[in-house]
Amino acid sequence: MANSTNLVAGPFPLSKIGLGCGVFSGAYGLAPQADAVKAVRTALSNGVNLVDTSPYYGDSETKLGRALLDLKDEFPRSSYHICTKVGRYGYHISDFDYSRKRISESILESMHRLHTDYLDIVLCHDVEFVDVSQIVDIALPKLFELKQQGLVRKVGISGYPLDVLLRICQIQQGRGFPLDVCLSYCNYNLHCQALTAAVPKLRAAGVETIIAASPLSMGLLSDDETPEWHPAKSELKAAVKQCIDLVRSSDKISLAEIAENYAFSYNDVDVHLVGAKTAQEVEHALRAYAHAQQLQLHAYGKYEDDNIQRICAQIKTILEPFAEYTWPSPPANA
Repeated sequence: MANSTNLVAGPFPLSKIGLGCGVFSGAYGLAPQADAVKAVRTALSNGVNLVDTSPYYGDSETKLGRALLDLKDEFPRSSYHICTKVGRYGYHISDFDYSRKRISESILESMHRLHTDYLDIVLCHDVEFVDVSQIVDIALPKLFELKQQGLVRKVGISGYPLDVLLRICQIQQGRGFPLDVCLSYCNYNLHCQALTAAVPKLRAAGVETIIAASPLSMGLLSDDETPEWHPAKSELKAAVKQCIDLVRSSDKISLAEIAENYAFSYNDVDVHLVGAKTAQEVEHALRAYAHAQQLQLHAYGKYEDDNIQRICAQIKTILEPFAEYTWPSPPANA
């Protein structure tokens, strides 16, 4: 199991593994409140000090807030960082609202659900769905105002297309208000390594904390059925299915383990954000992080087991054609 000393690093003292609580919504299977409490307790007990959520994630904020309230005697508010988001409240573009009024309301609603009087990090959620001007001329100036008031500690953005994220970061730097945080998801994993080229540019744009989310690519790289809603093209899903079948020939490792070991070996980001809805899933992620750091894995790992090493080499061959592939975001039907 990883420990707090190994997990905490960086200029803003965030743990290297963060707990993604979007899975509390039930989008990845049943997520009872009791399991949420156990997942949060396990994470905080093992040095994880960042929990991430959003109003868009169903009742995730409510479940996380209740869990933190239940655990307040064990873990006071000062012992962890809460990251939540504003701007996105549904699937369609019409469900986005980055007005100053809605941002103020959203912050207060989130604080109420999370039982806190301040938020450590607030991100504009999925910024690629709206015109950049809504983010840089309306939303971010309002969030920086709230930062001055002490309601928000750090301000940033989240999204999928790296070019959009970088453009906004560069605009903010040019205006003298560089972003504290940038969260990118599904851009560093077994099938995509696009984030490696973007990280130096984000640093050059003044971003203090870079978060890489979803090492399992929103469930695509797990050993279960891919969620029906997953936006990857059919060719990539078929290639991942080949990898799953290949890994099943070994009883010593799973595709999820290989994927997490691979993602967590990338140390140029400040935080790896992992969705986990049970204590067991949290423990699995922490073991994978400790394993990756212990072995200092590179390019598909250095496993002592020759069969596992052979499987990893085959996975690399299967997924290599997709290394620069990204799906459209927003999707055509948004």
